[in-house]
Amino acid sequence: MATKALTAGSARVTRARQTGRCPRPARGQFGAWRAVLMLPAIIGGVLLMLALTAGLRAWAAPTFLLWLAGAGVVSTRWGERLAVRTAYGFRPLSGRERQLLEPMREAALARCDRPSGELDWYTQPGRQPNARVAGRRSIAVTDGALASFLAGRLPADLLIAVLIHELGHHATGAGRFTLAAGWLAAPGRLGFRIVLRLAGLASSGRRPGRVRCAVVAVGGGIAITHAVQQQHWAPALLLAGIAAALVATPLLDSVVSRASEHAADRYAASMGAGPELARALAVIDGTDVHQQRRGWGRQLLDRHPSLDNRVAHLSAGSAL
Repeated sequence: MATKALTAGSARVTRARQTGRCPRPARGQFGAWRAVLMLPAIIGGVLLMLALTAGLRAWAAPTFLLWLAGAGVVSTRWGERLAVRTAYGFRPLSGRERQLLEPMREAALARCDRPSGELDWYTQPGRQPNARVAGRRSIAVTDGALASFLAGRLPADLLIAVLIHELGHHATGAGRFTLAAGWLAAPGRLGFRIVLRLAGLASSGRRPGRVRCAVVAVGGGIAITHAVQQQHWAPALLLAGIAAALVATPLLDSVVSRASEHAADRYAASMGAGPELARALAVIDGTDVHQQRRGWGRQLLDRHPSLDNRVAHLSAGSAL
């Protein structure tokens, strides 16, 4: 099945190239843009680490520099391997998983003309069939994706298309710089969560609740207004900058993430896997996209375009 999918997809790419209508693989630096959007958290992390290490006296500078060097360490191959296992829960493929995934993996790599040893492959816990990239060389498929393949819900040609989409993320730089930026931003994010928890505003969910957002917004507005009334301009500007970053950063990050998904979709279409990817997305998303009504706030913060939107773009790209 994997061989047939590879042959069919390669034939589509060959015909498109012969007619001069094969779209060029998308290029981009989405990881760099996401790293830029982490700057507020990075600045907070640097300031927090400076404050924490200040009391170490003679060891303050070496400790701080050692922490900074961690950003370079996680950018190396072995550092990335440790980081994705720790931060994202990636697991090395077992013997059975490697044997199961290898035909589809090799078919996707051959279609994209990528060498076999260039990337590291993992599994990730999760019932939902999916895959994701991290760093510059890591790809993980969920347990749900392998289970769906074994159950016949996600056939080999569709799984190959999903893997090509993930290769498109690497080709468009989706994970570049993000591990290093995440390392530098981690203390700032942790400090922010601790402050929220101490203030009684912490949420057990992955997304902040509406009540917490409202309380933070009202509290921030009152603090800024009080600082302005007291003509404390520096604190007022600082608080206003923090408030603007808290609002703008997740919105802009979602915009970049959606653009990255479209770029990876275009990459898959350019490799002749557009129709299969559209079908795979329908299998992965199921009917949830059509049955669940999403409010405008959720749509603004959604990191993935809607299924209809992606299928429409894929259909347009495959028709070229």
